[in-house]
Amino acid sequence: MKFRARAITRLSLRFVYQCVLSGITTAHIILQRERAPSGFVRLRFAPMSETGAAILGAMVTLTPGSTVVDIDLQKRELLIHLLDAGNADAAIASIRHDFEHDIAQLFPEVQA
Repeated sequence: MKFRARAITRLSLRFVYQCVLSGITTAHIILQRERAPSGFVRLRFAPMSETGAAILGAMVTLTPGSTVVDIDLQKRELLIHLLDAGNADAAIASIRHDFEHDIAQLFPEVQA
């Protein structure tokens, strides 16, 4: 129970932080005269339940500058549109660090 509370608190704080940081970055990208290239990336995510995958997708989409277009549960993969695809590696690393681990712990994969 204590672990879950810590994971939820950590995940919530990281989400708020990423929303603020991404909002500032997105505003900067929009106001630049030269636009960064946008594009799609695929992110293979850790084993987690369908609920966990949906929450991960929602958190990524709610973070400014990124939108989850598809969730492939069989491949455990998100298709993400990034406003700044030039920093795709950094965006994926941030999703993994800030969201994926805690969500996978809170919503483990259900064995059939």
